[in-house]
Amino acid sequence: MGALAALAALATGCGSGDGTTEACDSSGEQRTVAYREVAGVDPDLTSVDVHPVAGRCDAPVVIWVHGGGYEIGDKAQEMKYKVPLFNKAGWALVSVNYRLTRPGTRHTAKYPDHYLDVAAAVAWVHEHIDEYGGDPGRVALLGHSAGADIVSNLLTNPTYLAEAGTSTDDLVCAGPLDSEGFDKVAAGAADIKGLDQEWVAALSNLPGYLEKTSANHLIAPGLEIPPVLGIVRGSAQRRRIETTFLDELDAIGVSTTRIDARSLTHHEVNAKIGAPGDTVMTPPVMGFLERCFAEAGAAG
Repeated sequence: MGALAALAALATGCGSGDGTTEACDSSGEQRTVAYREVAGVDPDLTSVDVHPVAGRCDAPVVIWVHGGGYEIGDKAQEMKYKVPLFNKAGWALVSVNYRLTRPGTRHTAKYPDHYLDVAAAVAWVHEHIDEYGGDPGRVALLGHSAGADIVSNLLTNPTYLAEAGTSTDDLVCAGPLDSEGFDKVAAGAADIKGLDQEWVAALSNLPGYLEKTSANHLIAPGLEIPPVLGIVRGSAQRRRIETTFLDELDAIGVSTTRIDARSLTHHEVNAKIGAPGDTVMTPPVMGFLERCFAEAGAAG
């Protein structure tokens, strides 16, 4: 949408699902809202698109973090099928923008900007999504490519969410989908074209960034991580990295679900979610989220 849409709270009464009535914007209209302000930065880069469910004030919430190698991408990309898919299931969708690394520009993002922006977006959702008909007690965090790398860092390094005033306790599940960034050391050793340069541009101001921004090097006993959905696809090296990520989570007691996406390209992992006729991504993604939201609802 570019410029931020006006925040017009309709404050209509709608059922909360427990017999009470709450006030929320139940129009079902997309809203673009800033979750933080950073001096000199285009406010669209620190905003979210909220796709609520019409007539609901208690909808589970899916947060989506786009990819693009930390350098490109936007919250509007690949939303054609996701919005109707999740809204039809009765879930609100929040798609997140974050500052991008644009070498040579004045406000190019560097570590930890990307992580702190998405953490701030998660905190905004937890605090404000009820105004748009979402249930802050049932929030899932998903991302693809660089978005998956960001999500995995938020899960395995508590400092980012803590700085935003939240934690993984405010997530019922997560899905970092398809990233070699889970182990940048191993990926870099394989000399995977382009990826190492993206990480250098975005993250190398952190000494030891290859290890310190790689989830496989951060997973440790005692971390509080909700159930995780992952995929396995691509080259043998990529499959080892993604399998190790899920295995290490299993080893510390995190519940994981795996999608065999070897038949898909990196782009298709994202594009196929909700696409007509898709049998690889859509059913397991929806099944995973349904279980997460149902279990959270029962526990609540």
